[in-house]
Amino acid sequence: MPASDDDPPHVGVRIAVAPLGSALLQVVRAHAALATRWLADVGLVPPQELVLLFLDEHGPSPQRELVRYLGRDRSTVTATIQAMERGGLVLRRPSGADKRALTVELTAQGTQLCPRANEIWRRLENATFGDLDDERTSVLTAVLRQARERLAAVAENRTNPAAEQDSAQ
Repeated sequence: MPASDDDPPHVGVRIAVAPLGSALLQVVRAHAALATRWLADVGLVPPQELVLLFLDEHGPSPQRELVRYLGRDRSTVTATIQAMERGGLVLRRPSGADKRALTVELTAQGTQLCPRANEIWRRLENATFGDLDDERTSVLTAVLRQARERLAAVAENRTNPAAEQDSAQ
């Protein structure tokens, strides 16, 4: 039976053998849904706000830097930047150093949206973690960084968590 507007939202994926991963996925999905809604209010879609904020902080940048920063494939980032260019938020120009490369820069319209994008991220941070004190924020940040580094090590075949689990038993 389809869900009605009166049904409470489902909390999300729950995998019995992965309670932390399940909780993390639930938080990420809820965070992304709220971000998408708030960004739509200012005429943006994810990850356009990240492009704006990167360019606001770093100035005109090679498109390949945006690919690296966003951690997405080149074609996805190109499509995002093209949409932003059509919307008058950014300009792409041939790089002075390498005519095959493109440099992306903010337009006046894009620059005007940066404070709003920052405010949305501040609101998201507060909505998600606003009740954490400094100590808990520091601990959670450290745990999340450790998880990110561990995943990067596994992805790069620098460690094997299954082997570590076997040796711990």
